Amino acid sequence: MKFTIIATSDIHGHTERFSQLAQMISARQPDLLIDNGDFLHGSHLSYYYDYVVQKQHPQIELANTLGYDVAVFGNHEFNYSPEKIQAIRTDTNFPWIAANIHGFAEPYFIKEINGLRIAVIGVVTHFTKNWDECESTKHLDFENAFESAKKTVKHVRDAEQAQLVILSYHGGFERDLSSGHLIDLEQGENEGYRMLHEIEGIDILITGHQHLEISTVQNGVAVVQPGANAYCFAQIDVTVEHGTFSFEPSIVHADSQLKMQSFPEFNAWKKQQIGTANAVLTYPDFFAPRTKMTAYTQLLHDMQLHYTGAQISVIELPYHQQGGFPEKITREHVLHNLPRANRLLVIQMTGSEIRRAIEQSAAVFALNDKGEIDFSMAVHYPEPQPYVYDLWGGIDYTIDLSQQTGQRVTKMTFEGNPIQENEIFEVAANSYRATGAHQMQMFKKQPVREAGKFIPDLMMEYIKQHSPLAVKIKNDFQMK
Repeated sequence: MKFTIIATSDIHGHTERFSQLAQMISARQPDLLIDNGDFLHGSHLSYYYDYVVQKQHPQIELANTLGYDVAVFGNHEFNYSPEKIQAIRTDTNFPWIAANIHGFAEPYFIKEINGLRIAVIGVVTHFTKNWDECESTKHLDFENAFESAKKTVKHVRDAEQAQLVILSYHGGFERDLSSGHLIDLEQGENEGYRMLHEIEGIDILITGHQHLEISTVQNGVAVVQPGANAYCFAQIDVTVEHGTFSFEPSIVHADSQLKMQSFPEFNAWKKQQIGTANAVLTYPDFFAPRTKMTAYTQLLHDMQLHYTGAQISVIELPYHQQGGFPEKITREHVLHNLPRANRLLVIQMTGSEIRRAIEQSAAVFALNDKGEIDFSMAVHYPEPQPYVYDLWGGIDYTIDLSQQTGQRVTKMTFEGNPIQENEIFEVAANSYRATGAHQMQMFKKQPVREAGKFIPDLMMEYIKQHSPLAVKIKNDFQMK
């Protein structure tokens, strides 16, 4: 007997490309179709449907037509309000599962294929609660993903008499599958390697979250991770002979020759010009805006201080090689540079906390053998984390990479005066940073107030009101 399983993961609302995958999946007629989470949230199209026109996302209809059997909750499902999550569950024609969120969803899904009883277990990284910006998980109980998976695998084997067990885990690997070397901190965000090697009874392990493309068989277990943003899906061809399974996993990429679904109203909206700048506000490479104050980063600080009345502003940049605004600015430019639906908050921080936060960011970089600024492998071992890096406005500061980690801030002043350890400042920060995630606990505070709109909306409004933009650099930031 032979049959086919197809899994998608981390589509993030990229419906245009997903429409190509959908045509390919439909043609293959899989016997079991699974989504492994982060299905809708994260694209420009999702921002438009979720927050601008506030209509049902068109990807839901496409998924219903395609006939998914089951979906697993990912961490980004919880970027939505509880009401929005429930609406998604109601609108989709397939169940959503999560064994480690007690009382919230069914732990697994059972399907019989040619008399073979198959269990699909869903688990999501329990770090999801750490990243909750809108209290969607406030009343939810997340169990450790590994422990929950281990118990549920045993349960479906014993109580459900499952003959084939699929663990669909919205999480990734803490170690390289081939070498066993660490590729992430073993703190619990990603536990796929441990699941693969320590949980007995798994036949197929579907992973996600890290946006990697993986298809292999290890110790008789088929292991896949189907990439991200609808660039590909994972296919597992299963053969059953005399009660023994064999697997052929593969990654199948989207066929760029297939017609994409188009969204004319959305395209018109994002291409609309909303303002102008007197000079180009772009940056040419990854390091430029992260190592000195630029007109573009000053603009972001100006916007945040304008809408909050705070004394100091802190921002993070997306992981783009190039960015910023050209002289003619559209909504698409704003969403490219500010892609997340974060809220703008004001929190109180001491001078000591600000210094520690800057030192934490400074640890991301180091001087390489040529004396050039580069990523540090010594601090955020085993991988550099350039996304955990903030830029500050409203203060003057200098980072000296030749100094020891934790002692690199050699200058830090506010309005010309050295910042004292116990001084208290109002700081404008985004709601994600205020969760304290990624060892940024100094930001985890109740907000004093908030601006009331998402940061991309505020930026669009600011550009409209202040065009043509004439940005004057007000503070001095240097990295050397």
